[in-house]
Amino acid sequence: MASKTKGTVADLAWASVFPPREAGDRLSYVAIMRAVIQAIEDRRLARGTRLPSGRDLARMLKIGRNTAMLAYGGLVEQGYLVVRPRSGVVVAERLPGPAPPTVDAAGAVVPDWRGRFKIVLAEDGAGAPRAGDEPAYPFTYGQFDPSLFPTNHWRECERAALSVLEIAQWGRDVVDEDDVELVEQLRRHILPHHGIWARPDEIIITLGGQQARYLVAQLLAGRDTVVGMENPGLADFRHILGATAARIRELAIDAGGLVVSEALDSCDYVYVSGGHQCPTTAVMPAERRLALLERAADKDFIVIEDSYDNELLREPATLAALKGLDRHQRVIHIGSLSKLVAPGLRLGFIVAPAVVIRQVRALRRLIHRHPPGNNQRALAIFIERGYYRGYLRRAAKALSDRSLALDQALRRWMPAFAWRHSPGASSFWVEGPEGFDCRRTAAVATAKGVQFDSGDRFFHGPDPCRRFMRLGVSSIAVTRIDAGIRALAEAARECQP
Repeated sequence: MASKTKGTVADLAWASVFPPREAGDRLSYVAIMRAVIQAIEDRRLARGTRLPSGRDLARMLKIGRNTAMLAYGGLVEQGYLVVRPRSGVVVAERLPGPAPPTVDAAGAVVPDWRGRFKIVLAEDGAGAPRAGDEPAYPFTYGQFDPSLFPTNHWRECERAALSVLEIAQWGRDVVDEDDVELVEQLRRHILPHHGIWARPDEIIITLGGQQARYLVAQLLAGRDTVVGMENPGLADFRHILGATAARIRELAIDAGGLVVSEALDSCDYVYVSGGHQCPTTAVMPAERRLALLERAADKDFIVIEDSYDNELLREPATLAALKGLDRHQRVIHIGSLSKLVAPGLRLGFIVAPAVVIRQVRALRRLIHRHPPGNNQRALAIFIERGYYRGYLRRAAKALSDRSLALDQALRRWMPAFAWRHSPGASSFWVEGPEGFDCRRTAAVATAKGVQFDSGDRFFHGPDPCRRFMRLGVSSIAVTRIDAGIRALAEAARECQP
């Protein structure tokens, strides 16, 4: 047991590491992180000190194991802790940058900003390339491809949205209302494609799918709330939940996406990427979708359906979204209107019962009243004139060609790897052989001009699996894929132990 091992944190006086609590007080993962960081910076925890396992920490502090693992995961992500094979979680030998001085050169007191933070979040931008960063071989998921963007059609729609009549409509102070034309186009041309029929009062427009996830989590997740999440799953939503008091329950997935089992029964909410599962691209079959909805009704939980990467989902007429199959108002549907066209537009939506939408709208109003009216109106015109559907057809052909080229390149240059890719998905989920480390490989690959998403960030816990990576095809030219995979294969070989 960790508490009997010399040099572990369990041997130290825990009262000196963690603040005292009154009986019944809840110790959040943020408080644990702050306490460990303070102990490290005060040198009460020496570099190389081994910490107890997540299970032992949960037992010692009388907290949930998820809370302990969230704390460890955050500390690993920030560089205070590292995971060593056969040694567990230890204090890093090289810590993050030095703590700011207590006084500046003029003798004025410098605020301890870290000590003031109530939550500590990841700052790596979820692995997205920074502005101006243009690698030779961009395999990062969900990035913009100017060569596919319908520039002339979009300019036409922007000009139309800037007419005197249109400006008089979207330029008004509509408080927290959305563009009625965009909502109508969504109802007529986007949602029915996925089997969803909704009234205007059941729809709200958001600043992309990310804000939609944040609003839903803020509205529904609280103390003692249990949210089931796919593992591996969307890292950003896990971080969003981490900023609340919710408890996360990890749920298994297989070749058909989320596994419908008794593990769901004690959840208040179950989050599922219902298009192509993030990150594996698995598509949930129709019979499993029905089983999930039946279980939700029987066990009284709500399904949060994220239509992740589903714009080009094959056979939508025979594979309706969960929201389209829902007959008991148990599904909240989250989607993006701009991810595939141009991520910078930042337009998404939520479809839910009207009582939910009214509360989401009230919450959104506290942040900002509504997404920019001119962008909403331009996109409404873009959809109404048929340009959106035309663009999707063009993008589907390009992504299909790129996916075929990537599959062939992987077979040629990386035959020891395994991968999953469902038709219509814009990425591949790739598993390396024994000894492959996605983080080490990413560092070497970057020097060769190759960028991809490291797979460990999709897994939950202090020791996430590093044998996976995600390769996207949304922004790389088909002619550069073979050379890019060859360079990636070289990087992987150089990193083999």
